[in-house]
Amino acid sequence: MKKRAMVVTLGCKLNQVDGEAIRESFERAGYEIASFGEEADAYIINTCSVTGETDRQSRQLLRRVMKMRELNRAARPGAVVVATGCYTQTEPEHLAKFAPGIDLLVGNPDKERIPELIAELFGENTAAAAPAKPESFIADAVAEKTFRLSRITDFAGHNRAFLRVQDGCNHRCAYCIVPYARGPERSAPLEDAVAQAEVFATRGFPEIVITGVHVGRYGAGEQGASLASLLLKLNDIDALSRIRVSSMDPGEFSEELFCALDSVRSKICPHFHISLQSCDDSVLRAMRRDYKFSQCRDIVGRLRGLFPDAAIGADIIAGFPGETDVNFETTYRAIEELELSYMHVFRYSKRRGTPAAEMSGQIPPEAKKARSRRLLDLRDALNESFRSRFIGRKMEVLFETRRDRKSGLLTGLTRNYIRVFADGPDSFQGRLAVAKLDRLNQSGVTGIDLKEYIITNQP
Repeated sequence: MKKRAMVVTLGCKLNQVDGEAIRESFERAGYEIASFGEEADAYIINTCSVTGETDRQSRQLLRRVMKMRELNRAARPGAVVVATGCYTQTEPEHLAKFAPGIDLLVGNPDKERIPELIAELFGENTAAAAPAKPESFIADAVAEKTFRLSRITDFAGHNRAFLRVQDGCNHRCAYCIVPYARGPERSAPLEDAVAQAEVFATRGFPEIVITGVHVGRYGAGEQGASLASLLLKLNDIDALSRIRVSSMDPGEFSEELFCALDSVRSKICPHFHISLQSCDDSVLRAMRRDYKFSQCRDIVGRLRGLFPDAAIGADIIAGFPGETDVNFETTYRAIEELELSYMHVFRYSKRRGTPAAEMSGQIPPEAKKARSRRLLDLRDALNESFRSRFIGRKMEVLFETRRDRKSGLLTGLTRNYIRVFADGPDSFQGRLAVAKLDRLNQSGVTGIDLKEYIITNQP
C-alpha cells in the first residue's frame, strides 16, 4: 500500500508557500497526497502564530487530525502527526502541552526535511500509540543567515502562484513574534527569484503574488537586487499576465519602487496592502513602528495618482496597550480620510516573549471588542463604496479553480481585488475572462456577460 501524506497550512501567504514546498517534498519521497479527512501515514499541520487566536486554531486543528488518525488506525497503524510552522517554532513545549499526542515537532528551518525526519526517527514501524513526549527538531530560526529557496513546480488547487522572495525580519515591533519565528531578514538571489517565476508562468499560472515577511525589503544587502529590479525582470516574462505585490510596510515604498510601478503598469495589479497598524503617532511609537502617519497619507496619495482604480487596504490593530479613546478616534478618522478599500482588523492579543505583553495599560476585552466592531463596520462601508464605483464596468477577472461553496457560482478576483461571482461553465475555472460588473452582493459583485480572455499561457 503506497504511503500517503496530508498537509494542511494555516496563516499567511508565506506559510502557504512553505505548505506547497512540504507537499512537494512528500511527493518526491514517494507519497501520495491525501485530502483533508482522508486516511494518511503522515498528517502535517503547518501552524501559524500571528495572534493568540491562530495559536488556538492550530491546537484545535491538531486535535482534529489526531482523531482522524485514531479513526484510521486499523488501515494505517503507523501514522504520525507532525506539527511545524511558526507556532511550533516559537512555542514547542506549550503546543505539546495543549495538544498532546503529537509525534514530531519540526521548526521552520527544516520544514522541507519532514519526510526525511519521519524516515530517520520512525522508520516503517511507528508505534501504534503516540509517544508520551513528541520527538523535537527545532533549529534556531534566529541563527538563519541564508535564504532557503524552495524549488516549487506547482500550487495544487490554486489559480495563482505565490513567489516567496524574502523571509525574516530585523525589526522588533513590540507586539510581534515573527522575528523569533522566522529569523533575520534574507532574500533570494534575483536570478533565482526570476527563474522560479518563469516556472510558474510556463505551468500556466496567469498571476504571481510576490510575497515575504518584508517584500519591500527584498534584496537588502544583495548586489543589484531590489523589489523594483525584480518587478522590471518579471515584467519581461511574456507568459506572465499579472503581478501582485503582497503586504508592505510604509517605509518600504521608495522612489525607485514608484518608478518601477509606473514602468510595469500593464502587468502590475493595482492592489496595495499597507501594514499600517495604527494612524496615531503616539501608538505607532509605542508599537516601535518606524514611520509616522503622514508618510502613509503621502504613500496612499502617490499610489492613487499612479493607479486611480487601485484597491488600497491596511492592517489595523484595535486595543494596543495604552491606546486611549482619543488615540483610537484619531485612527478611525484617519481611515475615513484615507478612504481605504478594505481593512484587516485585529484585536490586540498578547504574544508571550514580546514587550507589549508586559506593557501597562492593557485594554479590557470589552473595549477591544467595541473598537474592533466600529472598525469592521467602517471597513464594510468603505468597501461597499469602493465596489460601487465599478458597477457597469467591464473588468478582467481571474476565476478560481473551484466554484464558490455557498452559491455554486464561479468566483474570482479582478486586478484591483474585487471578488466577482458569476454564472458560467466550468471551462472558465482557473482562467482569465472579462465580465461586466452588474450589481453588489454581500461580499463582492455579481458579474455577467462573461467572455473568455485569450492569452498564450492559458492551458
